[in-house]
Amino acid sequence: MHLPLHLLSLVLAATTAAATPLTDCLTSFSVSHTTRGSSAFTPLVSPFNLRFSPRPAPLVVALAATHHDVQACVKCASQTSTKLSVKAGGHSYGAYGLSAALVVNIEALSSVSVSASTGIATVGAGIRLGNLANALYAAGGRAVPHGTCPGVGLGGHATLGGFGLASRLWGLTVDAVVAVRVVYGAGASVWASATSHPELFWAMRGAGAGLGVATAFQLQTRAAPAQSVSWMYSYTFASAAAAAAALDAIQAWGLRSAPAATGFGVLLFPGGTMNLRGVYYGSGDTAMVRRLLAPLVATLRAIYGRDAAETVKVVGWLEGLADLAGSPLATQTRPGAYNEHGTFYAKSLVTAEARPLSLAALQRLTAYLYGTAAPGGVSYMVIFNLYGGPGSRINEPAAGSAAAGAYAHRDGGYVVQCYADVLSGGWRDAVVGYVNGMVGSMGAEASALPAYAPYADPQLAREEAQRRYWGDGVARIAAVKRQYDPKGVVYNPQGF
Repeated sequence: MHLPLHLLSLVLAATTAAATPLTDCLTSFSVSHTTRGSSAFTPLVSPFNLRFSPRPAPLVVALAATHHDVQACVKCASQTSTKLSVKAGGHSYGAYGLSAALVVNIEALSSVSVSASTGIATVGAGIRLGNLANALYAAGGRAVPHGTCPGVGLGGHATLGGFGLASRLWGLTVDAVVAVRVVYGAGASVWASATSHPELFWAMRGAGAGLGVATAFQLQTRAAPAQSVSWMYSYTFASAAAAAAALDAIQAWGLRSAPAATGFGVLLFPGGTMNLRGVYYGSGDTAMVRRLLAPLVATLRAIYGRDAAETVKVVGWLEGLADLAGSPLATQTRPGAYNEHGTFYAKSLVTAEARPLSLAALQRLTAYLYGTAAPGGVSYMVIFNLYGGPGSRINEPAAGSAAAGAYAHRDGGYVVQCYADVLSGGWRDAVVGYVNGMVGSMGAEASALPAYAPYADPQLAREEAQRRYWGDGVARIAAVKRQYDPKGVVYNPQGF
C-alpha cells in the first residue's frame, strides 16, 4: 500500500510531533540520540536483512553509552507511552531491533573483563561475537560457546540460544550465562541470576528478546583448546536420490556416533554441492580424527562413487573460528559502521533427537532442490547442524528446568535452516514461496516441527511463532513479561 504524498506528509508530521516529548526526555538525561531526517539517522536504521529496507523507519535512535543511558531510555519510553526495541548487532532476520518508534542502540556497551579466580567474564551486551572471541582469548586464553558469524551481537545471541560448533561439548551461549543485567519496567535494573529474580533469569535465557533490555552478562568462560582439528569433505552429487542417501547417512552417524567433542554441519548448495564440515575440539591428532570419521566417509564414498575433496587440518581456537566464519573475527565497533548485509528469507526446523527426518522426507527435499528452479537471481542454502547425539551438552538440562532456561529444544537432533538469498534483481515475494516449498516438500513430519528463535521467521504470526520457538514455556514467559514490563514498553514483533 502506498499513501498519497499529501497523506504521507501528514503522517510524518504527526510522528515527528509525537517524538518531541520523547526527545525532550532523552535530552534531559543527556542521552545522545538522533531523529528521522538527520544525516546520522540512516546508517543507524539500516537492517542486516535488506528485505526490510526501505521500511517505515523508527522515529528516534538513542545511542546508549552506559547502563544508565539504557535506564533513561526505558524511563523516557515508559513516561511517553513509546514502544522501544533494542539493537545490539542488528542481525535479526526480521530486523526486529528496528521495529519500534524508539530504537535503543547498545553497540557501545562492549567492555570485557575476566576474573582470574573464577573465569567469569563480565561482558557488555552490545559486543559482537568476533570481538568477544578476541577479547576473551586475550584475557588468558578464555572462550565461550557461540555462533560463527563475527558480526552477530551478544545481546540477542545470549538471550535466545547461541549455537556454535563447540556447543555439543560446552552447551549454548545461554548455558554459559550465570547472570544478566536487565533494565525493565519504568527503568528499574537488576542483576538476574539463579538466586536473584530467578524467574526473570530463567526467561532471559532463551526468550529474552522483548522482556527487558539486557545491558551486560556474566559468562562462565572455559579454557580455549590449544589445538583442534578442522575438517571438510566436499561432494557434488549428480542425482537427488544420491544426495538424499548421503544426508540420511550423515544424519544417522551424527545421532549415533559423533562424540561430544565433535561439532559439525552439512550444507547443501545449488548444483548438487554438499559440504560436510566440522571440528574436533581439544586435540591436534589428525590421524585419530580420520579414524573417527572413517565409517561415515566410507559410506559416503560408496554413495558418491569416488573420494570426496578433503581438507583436514590442525587449527588454534581463534584460527578455527575465523575459518568457520570465512572472514576475520574483528568487526567495526562504532555504532552504524558495521556494513554487512543480505537480502534473504529463511525458515528453521528443530528435529527431535529420537525422531530424525525420514529418508522419504529427505528424498522429497532433494527432489525439490534438484527439480524446482529458484527465482532468477536467487541462490539457496540448506544447513543441517547437529545439536544432539552422544553426550551433547545442549540436551543435558531438562526442558523448562532452571538450568535449561526458556530455551525449549532440549531434545533436539538437528536444526535445519532453509535459506534463500537474493543476489540480484531486488526482493520479491516469490522467494518466500520458494523457501516454503523446501519445507513443504518434506511433508507432514516437518510441518509441525518447532523452530529456532534466533532464526526469526517474520512470516509467522506472533502466536504461532511463540509456540514454535518456546513450546510449553509460552505461558510462563508471558507471566514474566507481565510482572517485569506490565506496560509493554520493550517491544518485539514476535515477543510478549
